[in-house]
Amino acid sequence: MKITDVLAPTMTKCDLAGGSKKRVLENLSAFITEQLGGDAEQSDGLFHKLVARERLGSTGIGEGVAIPHCRASGVKRIHGCLIKLQKPIDFDALDDQPVDLIFALVVPEEKNDEHLATLARIAALMQNEASRQSLRQCSSNEELFATAIQIERAD
Repeated sequence: MKITDVLAPTMTKCDLAGGSKKRVLENLSAFITEQLGGDAEQSDGLFHKLVARERLGSTGIGEGVAIPHCRASGVKRIHGCLIKLQKPIDFDALDDQPVDLIFALVVPEEKNDEHLATLARIAALMQNEASRQSLRQCSSNEELFATAIQIERAD
């Protein structure tokens, strides 16, 4: 599974507002739902699924990166969403470092193998220091998307 299989230019957001993990997950849910053509009820449902997943254990993988993910009914394929936060936030990450890069996944309920393969791919790409620095230097949605694609091609 490649990033280009799950990430679209409209699903990248540079400088998303936050302040707290809860607020970021709310804003992230609203952004994803809007891009997928959903309504406020669907946004609220997505938020609750992401929060429920976080209760199982933080998706903050370290080095300022989090990969929140959940399964959602009605979704036909895996959708990725790459976010650079305005300011790093406490995300209960494994290394206790604040998070400023988020790659969220919304997965169809029946796509377990693809879900795990996509999570592994994203985690591997985000473990590269140069890749994280390149993403952190982006100043627009378009630049963030283009940089993610370049990182994948270089891997």
